[in-house]
Amino acid sequence: MFKIFLTDQQKSIEFSDYPSDDAVKFMMNFKKIFPSTMDLLLPVLPDDADQIDTITWESTQSDFEIFKRFIQEWATVELRLTALTKLKNRESANQLVKQAQQARRNHQQQQSRLNQLHGDFVFLLAIHSYLDTELVEIGAKFYLPTLRNDWKNNVPKAVLMLSF
Repeated sequence: MFKIFLTDQQKSIEFSDYPSDDAVKFMMNFKKIFPSTMDLLLPVLPDDADQIDTITWESTQSDFEIFKRFIQEWATVELRLTALTKLKNRESANQLVKQAQQARRNHQQQQSRLNQLHGDFVFLLAIHSYLDTELVEIGAKFYLPTLRNDWKNNVPKAVLMLSF
């Protein structure tokens, strides 16, 4: 369970809607997928280093909402990757993830100022774009319009409308 202090509202909340029993381990793994999560939810280390399991977090309400959206988006990606694995094979799904990671790296290399949140959105955009292309064979609806609509208030239009 995450114990989060919302700095803009000066209140503490508890959050447990994530797929793990260990909040610290989850965050360490999740930041590998979405590096911006470490900017959205900041760890507050306990005074006693032996009490790492009592770590708390701080965020603003809007950053916390984006963090929760990343969790929801990753669940959607995993479901769609599972469908692709059934349709084709595990290697196809892994290759698609690698292509999306490369798209994020390419985008970030083209930017004069690195914005992790935009890079993470580009990763989502790329992976869903590739999944849309693959899953259209089985009649799946395109997900890109939903993704763009959900994120239109958080990323610039130039990033929102990238295509792969």
